[in-house]
Amino acid sequence: MYRYVSSELGFRTPALINSIKIFVRDFSDIPSISVSRLNTEEINQALEIHSLQWQQSTDSTKLIKEFKFSNFKQTFVFMGSVSQVADQMQHFPKWVQKGNKVTVEMTTQDCRGISVKDILLAYTMESIANHVENQTVENVCDTIKVSTNQLLNNWNSNFTKTEDVFQGFQKNIVQL
Repeated sequence: MYRYVSSELGFRTPALINSIKIFVRDFSDIPSISVSRLNTEEINQALEIHSLQWQQSTDSTKLIKEFKFSNFKQTFVFMGSVSQVADQMQHFPKWVQKGNKVTVEMTTQDCRGISVKDILLAYTMESIANHVENQTVENVCDTIKVSTNQLLNNWNSNFTKTEDVFQGFQKNIVQL
């Protein structure tokens, strides 16, 4: 009954959550993190935990998303801002920019597939895109100053919230 109810409601076991959870204090910590390739269920769970709207390639080796901005300036500022974070992480996306659109593909070469590093960079890109869209961009050389502490605290708290919900759910199941 537990497996049926938990999968029906979208909750995952702690083992699955633990397989995709990394707590990060600084982007410069990322290069030293050893990662493994995530399976489709782990990828879907990580995307769900962080409310990310990315697609997987058919072979589940890449995350894919198209970002569309109001103008070229915003597009260029987005790419410049992401480049700074990617450089700190030593984890780089493949992207194609045309006008106000950027199509991004991410994979982790070390494991020949999608890893938690890709999920973290996707989460960071979403945050930067939201900041770019909500600020006036004057110059293509501008960069968005995203609060690293706030972004990483939110990333870390997403796991904690999911675990809290799971524990509450687990207590309710025991009471049944």
